Amino acid sequence: MKTPMTRSTKWFYGICGGLSILAILFGSIMAYTGASHKQAQAQQETQLKKTQANVATSRFEQQRPLYSQTEKKLDTFMSAFFNYDNQQGYDHRRKGTKKVVSQSVYDDKKLFKEDKYNKTKQLGLQSTFVKNQIVPTKINDSQLEATIYTTQKLNYEDEEGKDTVKVFKITYDGQTDKLSKIEQQGVFEMAIDSTISFD
Repeated sequence: MKTPMTRSTKWFYGICGGLSILAILFGSIMAYTGASHKQAQAQQETQLKKTQANVATSRFEQQRPLYSQTEKKLDTFMSAFFNYDNQQGYDHRRKGTKKVVSQSVYDDKKLFKEDKYNKTKQLGLQSTFVKNQIVPTKINDSQLEATIYTTQKLNYEDEEGKDTVKVFKITYDGQTDKLSKIEQQGVFEMAIDSTISFD
């Protein structure tokens, strides 16, 4: 036989039940608020990193505009010079460099050697420009001289080849905004004993 609940007992259970519901609601609100706060904090940190990166890039551009411009011109030049997958592409490399080089570089027959015997076609030669590494040797307000290590990937008749590193001496002229000198030195080779040579 059930003992009838007194008014005070009902009141007690009612308060406990109400407090339990409030506790659950409060806990849910706190959890949601905490998650939202963490998300907002993560977004702020990401935005801050982006802003800092942009500021760092901006400062670099301001401090070394010659270097930055040299990089851009070299990427354009080397892309035109080393990206070809057939004889026609090889023969027309020079045209792709016209906007970034001086007239003397554009007319340099030693740099733009003719493929008289169509070796590119015979060997099924394909070339891809990979990257430049710039080592400045002299810099002033309007001119930068550097040694460039350019990585080129070569394939023969659709057979994957290996990367080679070509070495160039270059001069970038800030007044004309062009590469005024480009001399190919050879292929970079490092022996087991760490001696360096250019073939």
